[in-house]
Amino acid sequence: MKILERYILAEFLKLLAIALLALTLVFIIIDVFENMDGLLHNGVPPGASVSFFLYKIPSIIGQISPVAVLLASILSLSIFSRHGEITAVKAGGVYLLRVLSPLLATGLVISGLVIVMNEYVTPAALKKVDSFKREWLGAHGGTPGREGMWFRTDNGIFNIRQADLKSRRLQGLTLYVIERPFNIKSLVQSRLVVWQDGKWVAPEAAVWNFTPEGAAQKSEAKNLAVEGLVQPEDLASAENIQKNMGIKELWTYIRTLEADRYDATRYRIELYGKISFPLVNFIMVLVGIPFALLRSGRHSGVAVGIGLSVIIAFSYWVVFALTRALGQSGLIMPLIAAVFPDILFFAVGTLLMGHVRQ
Repeated sequence: MKILERYILAEFLKLLAIALLALTLVFIIIDVFENMDGLLHNGVPPGASVSFFLYKIPSIIGQISPVAVLLASILSLSIFSRHGEITAVKAGGVYLLRVLSPLLATGLVISGLVIVMNEYVTPAALKKVDSFKREWLGAHGGTPGREGMWFRTDNGIFNIRQADLKSRRLQGLTLYVIERPFNIKSLVQSRLVVWQDGKWVAPEAAVWNFTPEGAAQKSEAKNLAVEGLVQPEDLASAENIQKNMGIKELWTYIRTLEADRYDATRYRIELYGKISFPLVNFIMVLVGIPFALLRSGRHSGVAVGIGLSVIIAFSYWVVFALTRALGQSGLIMPLIAAVFPDILFFAVGTLLMGHVRQ
């Protein structure tokens, strides 16, 4: 790597570190204000409170890294242009895109690192966050597993395969009614449970009752009230179970759901997104370079660079949210819902690259 390329890369990495730190601090400060009352009310020690917010940092970095990369790309090149350094490079007969190729390579490396972090670090950290909420804040979160989310209540042990809290429906409910010390009194299974009149109701359920001798008696029940299960607002962990899973674990969970004939569209979109979204880091470098260079000159300052970054990031978010909604509603394939924003912005970046003066 030549001196000029190292210089440009060093300035980019410096601004990237500043952007990551600033955006992370903003997220954490907002989170502190949102959780301050709960932490003080429950008497959480300062050390435990700090660890609660630290465990969220990997997830925050995974979300903000594309914006930080975009900011670093546009600001670094805008500053170079403002000081006439880009003009000097062109005047020296240096091929501009070759000089900037380390930025693209760095974007690819960052994408790979985020994928690895989301696979091995983020799920473990988010599980620590859920454990903290159960221990200190009295949350009713469950324990994720390959068979869905598990909940322990006074009534027994619940297993939920899928949760849709907007429609207040649970799919694949299994209830183990336990007697002390640990004897299974009965087993209830229902493919669908809905929230009606302040309680969970299974329109159709299979009930097994076990005698002390070990015999089992099966019966069918209609409109069975499921006692002991927490209210819908306490089941957020069941609805967002995929966020605590890595790619391998989520893929196994999807195969299990589909084998039992449950709709796994939402989880497939999340699975593909665990690869496509980190690649946005590379795409944002590809988009940021031409946007910065096409506005080169004395008017390409920091304020303009930040404004451009906000507009581009917001545009991506709009497309991302739209395709995600279309995919979850079944109007487009899950793979298309996950990768279309990347394909669109990659095409835009490639097209704009062709207009950059060499």
